[in-house]
Amino acid sequence: MGSTVSQPQVILRLQQIIPASHLLVREDDKAWYTKGFRVGRGKALAVALPQTLLQLWQVLKICVETDTIILMQASNTGVTGGSTPDGDDYDRELVVVSTRLLKGVHIIDEARQVIALPGSTLTELENALRPHHKEPHSVIGSSCIGASVVGGVCNNSGGSLIRRGPAFTEKSLFAQITANGELQLVNHLGIDLGDTPEEMIRRIEQQDYTTGHQQDWQGKIWADDYADILRDVDADSPARYNGNTSYLHDSAGCAGKLAVFAVRLATFDACESTDTIYIGTHDESELVALRRFLLEKLSSLPLQAEYIHRNAFDLTIRYAKHMYRAIDRFGPEALPTLLARKARWDVRVKNLRILPHNAVDRMLQMVNRLTPKAVAPRLLQWRNRFEHHLMIKCDARDTAELESLVSTFFTQRQGDWFRCDSREQKDAFLIRFGVGGCTICYCDYFAMDTNQRLVAFDVALRRNDADWRIKLPAHLADQVLEESCCGHFFCFVNHQDYILRPGVDAKKFKDEVIACIEARGARYPAEHNVGHLYHATGEHEQHLRQLDPTNSYNPGIGKTSKRKFWQ
Repeated sequence: MGSTVSQPQVILRLQQIIPASHLLVREDDKAWYTKGFRVGRGKALAVALPQTLLQLWQVLKICVETDTIILMQASNTGVTGGSTPDGDDYDRELVVVSTRLLKGVHIIDEARQVIALPGSTLTELENALRPHHKEPHSVIGSSCIGASVVGGVCNNSGGSLIRRGPAFTEKSLFAQITANGELQLVNHLGIDLGDTPEEMIRRIEQQDYTTGHQQDWQGKIWADDYADILRDVDADSPARYNGNTSYLHDSAGCAGKLAVFAVRLATFDACESTDTIYIGTHDESELVALRRFLLEKLSSLPLQAEYIHRNAFDLTIRYAKHMYRAIDRFGPEALPTLLARKARWDVRVKNLRILPHNAVDRMLQMVNRLTPKAVAPRLLQWRNRFEHHLMIKCDARDTAELESLVSTFFTQRQGDWFRCDSREQKDAFLIRFGVGGCTICYCDYFAMDTNQRLVAFDVALRRNDADWRIKLPAHLADQVLEESCCGHFFCFVNHQDYILRPGVDAKKFKDEVIACIEARGARYPAEHNVGHLYHATGEHEQHLRQLDPTNSYNPGIGKTSKRKFWQ
């Protein structure tokens, strides 16, 4: 690793901007920020946590002037390792710049739109909009628990909300490094903020601006064509996938190749009340047929349609129970803090050297094993009856039509359904969105290296595909110890995790499964960004090169070059 400026000089300059408590240089202190939620781990010279947007700008300037790699990180809830360092083979020093302290949401345009600052979370945005009877593009559970608003936009995160599509906007304020290495602040918000970076930063932070009078106010701020795309059930292509050029614009889909200071997004009318229809069957083809039937027949699309396989249900209520119970008791906004505390305890236990490294995980799983499942009884009954589970949430005004169509469909089909009461609806979605952590918790409990034993696929199926799950050839199925499958069913986005048996070559396994996926005409990743797990396509890489010609932001993303100027 090499740099034109020494390590002590870079840190000294950063210390002049960031208080010592927010500039982490000790390995134990950096650990939470240099290890991915699921996969990914690497080295960083320091972790900077600016407390103001001006500090963020100053940190970026120092990194550019010292030829230091910038790795922007929001909530560190990504699942493909794209917001953490990847190894130690970079050609320059690397600083992780965490925006988690830069919170703030501005309600504008009579609550029809919002301005979200870098560290704002989905939960924060939901809470800010609730008094206005509005909702954001994504709601908690649509993405990782604790996920940031800006992170979702940068990753084109898809989420579970059927009508709204991938996170997208053409309107943002971002810092870009030009081909000649100059840092510039680009205002594409459609809001007049002044001329200099310092003035723009002050005015956006203090909400010192007016809206609605600028020429470019009418920009595209959400994927407003997505519902029509979903309705085309005969199309031989996916509804959404990461790297789709239709949804790449400035900060949207930038994958950390820009430092985003603010995004402008649409809001949506909140439902007065919702209902959930819970469906079970032993034949997944019945659900595939139901999807087509409802997309063609429903007057109004439902809000969510979430699939979970029985094995994923079991793994979640056994190994991730502490997560969904924490969300239920403390609220989703508490989970990132709880996970950070756990990470600090993991470090302390590791340094003790008298306890196993996974002692905290063992304690959590002991509690999970000894406490009740905390799941509505009818959901457990359905788990015993059926292998495949689908929960469809709709606006209460649309419930009668949905129930009528589902009832008609199952008159001649194998399966059953019921309308959830309030507790069943809550528990169903808590379990569904606890699935994302169940395989992590399993690996942590059994002290497995997730980089070697856990292989995850995030697949966008063709809209006319006749199958749902990934069907492995026998020789690959024999290499799997445990598997978990869930997904956004109407969007035909399948999330499949495999925990491999000891000694299995994870890379070879993954390559062979990818060949199966490609043979089906599917695209991957569907919504979690390429990170450091997937290869960016040629057109996607070209877009990333245009955003960051010097390759100073998050180099190596999408398995591209880590070297300066992409050499």
